[in-house]
Amino acid sequence: MTTILAIQGEDYCAIGSDSQWTDDYNRVGRMNQPKIVAVGKYLIGVAGDTRGANVVQHAFNPPVLPPKLVGAKLVKFMVSHFVPAYKECLEAHGAGRPQYDDQPAQSANEILVCANGTVFQIDEDYGTETDTCNLYAIGSGGHFGLGALQAYTNGKRVVQANAKQLLLKSLTVSAKFDSGSGAPFHTFIQTAKP
Repeated sequence: MTTILAIQGEDYCAIGSDSQWTDDYNRVGRMNQPKIVAVGKYLIGVAGDTRGANVVQHAFNPPVLPPKLVGAKLVKFMVSHFVPAYKECLEAHGAGRPQYDDQPAQSANEILVCANGTVFQIDEDYGTETDTCNLYAIGSGGHFGLGALQAYTNGKRVVQANAKQLLLKSLTVSAKFDSGSGAPFHTFIQTAKP
């Protein structure tokens, strides 16, 4: 159970998460490790299966991110280099299912990736998305957080100076309505400049 939110700014991205864990017996605790990790030049927030999060945190070696890559070239890089490396790593460590004749490859995780100041959402089927509303959310409390972000921003682009505060307010809303999310919250900013 998780809430991870991200904001796409003009020349930055901001990402934040809760730190609560909940198990199948409804026990609740606070995680020692963050749900958002720096892996190379990437910030990666992981929602879903704990094993997948462990693999991303401790075993994933993503391709080196060229520092000046932006726009369509960055999207192509993420689709053709990052996602295949991520998929291969999950499958190698038992956290992803390879493609079979009638079923697509799949993981038990969704991730938000900040790369060169750009947010990418990578779903359980390894599809990669960016969104024109510039707001992102994954996890069990994601829909509450996304609604809060939308209400707080009123559809306007967020300046970097306000991003962390908006993430914290929206994560607080998520934690109020999603029993699987809770404080303390963690936020990070990544700029597009190398």
